[in-house]
Amino acid sequence: MQPPDPDTAGAPTREIRKHDWITASLLFLAAAAIVVWQNSRLAVLWDLSYILENAHRIAQGQIPYRDFPFPYAPLTFLIQAALIKLGGRVFWHTTVYCAVLNGLATVLTWRILVNVLRDCGSKSRWLAILLTLPLIPLGIYSIFPHPFYDPDCTFAILLAIYLLQKGGQAALRQDGRSSWLWPLLAGAALIIPLFVKQNTGLALIVSAIPTVVFLIGIAIARREPSRQYVLTITGAALALGLGLLLISFTAGFRNY
Repeated sequence: MQPPDPDTAGAPTREIRKHDWITASLLFLAAAAIVVWQNSRLAVLWDLSYILENAHRIAQGQIPYRDFPFPYAPLTFLIQAALIKLGGRVFWHTTVYCAVLNGLATVLTWRILVNVLRDCGSKSRWLAILLTLPLIPLGIYSIFPHPFYDPDCTFAILLAIYLLQKGGQAALRQDGRSSWLWPLLAGAALIIPLFVKQNTGLALIVSAIPTVVFLIGIAIARREPSRQYVLTITGAALALGLGLLLISFTAGFRNY
């Protein structure tokens, strides 16, 4: 058997990578365009005004939980407050924000499906695309096109799942390069949804953290490496501690 030609050995990988970028771009643009179109034809003023009113108060220097009653997690409102500070009191940047997040959530879902269906043979990528296509009209911001904590939390959960997959893939690498980074980031990402929306964020933590601990126990019992799981728990603990520390120094933990 002849050795592979070094000039053509990497061609399939480059071709797949090129196709992936094209697929991701098309999914992103289509999902983002739906949000722009929705914003051109409707406005859900009650829900939108609640987000933007509180975000505007934060942009003016007020601190939620301490300066005014606030029963929600802070990140959606802090993001919108930052956009108001940067772009002023105009609506276009909220449309851009929702369009970008809708596109990214659709692409993340496609990548998660590619990883899940990896063992389904040569048609797995087409199947992942087919399963993702309904998210163009039904994505996190496709129907309700204004900034809100439910879609934001869904995006954060998708990001956490994707990073968990990346952490698992990095742990399987033979050379070990950068294998510590992805599990650590995945653990930190598990905490972010909690500060976007309490109920779904807490549900993710309650389901994911015990699962990772269980996998540590299995790895120890089988005398297999468990470093990626330990790093995931470490990342989650560090992110949770940092979040609580920031709240303590700003709004005050008792107020929160």
